[in-house]
Amino acid sequence: MEVVIIISVIAALFVICMIVFSIRNKRAVDYYIRHSFGDSSRVKDDVMDRLEAISRLFESEKKKYPESELVDDVTWEDLDMKTVFFRADHTDSYAGEQCLYSSMHILSDRDTDGLLSNKTVEFFDKNEEKRNKVRKILHGVGKPISAYYSVDVAEDIDSEYLPYKFVYPLLLISLITLVILGIVLKNPLLLMLGICNYFFNLVVHMFLKNSFDRKLETLFSMGMTINAGFGIKEIVPELSKEADESFKKLKRSATIMNLLNMKKSMSKSDDGLTMLMAYFTGPFMIDFILYNIGLKELEGKTQDYMKIFRFVGEIDCSIAIASFRRSLEGYCVPEINSEKRIEYRGLFHPLISEPVANDLTQEKNMLLTGSNASGKSTFIKAAAINLILGQSIFTCTAEHASIPHCGVITSMAVRDDLASGESYYIREIKYLKRMTEAAKDGRLLFFAIDEILKGTNTKERIAASKAILRYFDRSNCMLMVATHDIELAEAFEGQYENYYFCEKLDEEDVVFDYRIHKGICRSSNAIKLLSVIGFPEEIINDALSEL
Repeated sequence: MEVVIIISVIAALFVICMIVFSIRNKRAVDYYIRHSFGDSSRVKDDVMDRLEAISRLFESEKKKYPESELVDDVTWEDLDMKTVFFRADHTDSYAGEQCLYSSMHILSDRDTDGLLSNKTVEFFDKNEEKRNKVRKILHGVGKPISAYYSVDVAEDIDSEYLPYKFVYPLLLISLITLVILGIVLKNPLLLMLGICNYFFNLVVHMFLKNSFDRKLETLFSMGMTINAGFGIKEIVPELSKEADESFKKLKRSATIMNLLNMKKSMSKSDDGLTMLMAYFTGPFMIDFILYNIGLKELEGKTQDYMKIFRFVGEIDCSIAIASFRRSLEGYCVPEINSEKRIEYRGLFHPLISEPVANDLTQEKNMLLTGSNASGKSTFIKAAAINLILGQSIFTCTAEHASIPHCGVITSMAVRDDLASGESYYIREIKYLKRMTEAAKDGRLLFFAIDEILKGTNTKERIAASKAILRYFDRSNCMLMVATHDIELAEAFEGQYENYYFCEKLDEEDVVFDYRIHKGICRSSNAIKLLSVIGFPEEIINDALSEL
């Protein structure tokens, strides 16, 4: 009797602990949801570790677009768009993270009435109650690393089945049949065969378990995504119309996925008893069978799954954009014009704290001169980044922006490539050549070049730069070029717009105001900067004597 009481008390304490843990966990999630919206520090460092997985959706989708509508790898690297993506990544689920990453690479004309639109972003910005309910569901989906490969699974379901998929039900049936017959007929031979069947199944299960776990995790996440879609649909039915037909087709799949999710959730615990139970139930092949049934349910429904995936991902992406906007020092929704004109008022770089804002109206190609470290490169990057953000996530870090639909291609952070043996100059001219090829497409393109052809001698640099600038002036592009060569600025005065950045010098320091000015900068500060950072005086004097 005492033993029964002790066991009952222990069981009751266990249940109470589980309830308390569940309540605390729910409160922690609620607190996070309420306080993380608009928090610029919410992005975690582990995003870098899963970047290759995040890119899987974009790698699949980019095949649908011409190259001129994509942000290529060189431009992405030049503009440090990876860090811009990290800064904007306020997503709660893997689907939202993949949709955001893909969207920031694609500069095609977007359907303003589509789900991923400024209208949806503003809807979630204003509707806190619905936003928080949706975010709880998205938070439950989370960002497990295997989930990012669900796009690959959906595209090629046939290759994802476990080998010998018809064997596992037979192994389960034979095990149950032998054990039941052995017990009913009291036949030791049948019982012995049942035990042998059990251990054979156990070996098969253990042998396949390592490779199977990744596949199960991926399918588990697909099931979570489908069920999250149904949950979100109930909260915001007005946003689900495009996916309604796919929801109907996957209703049965959602039920089967729930069984799979329950089985997987039971085996996710690190509790010793739970793990022991998982090994005990493994020979019954239930998880293998449910996995193959789940895949079978998705066969021929790739498009329907992807619609629900996009529905979940684009809802998450929209909420993330709204949160990103709240976290900025200022932003605007850009006007998309049909002209060859870029207009920014109060433009600043999204990665700089306490930035200096500048105004710009560009209707012609532009040459930008100025001293070292005066702000030329940062300004060009800010202009290019905002063309990408404005077209992809309807957000510019400026007081006002009016931009055209255009591609964005840069040649800025050029480096030697020791692995291929390419010099700085070879890399630079290859980057420029891709611009000349892109210009043949006819689509309006924005080109940003930092220190054009600085990898070669002055005489040939000036001659080649003039030829390149004349070529681009005849193309359908908008060019922004930073250069130290005053000869270029003078040669194209009137044909190109000239702007510059400059500094104030005194005996002790060089002071930059980071403001853009119209005209040509004819001063330089290279030798002064040597002095400011402490070079020996005899070097400074010797350099000045050479001028």
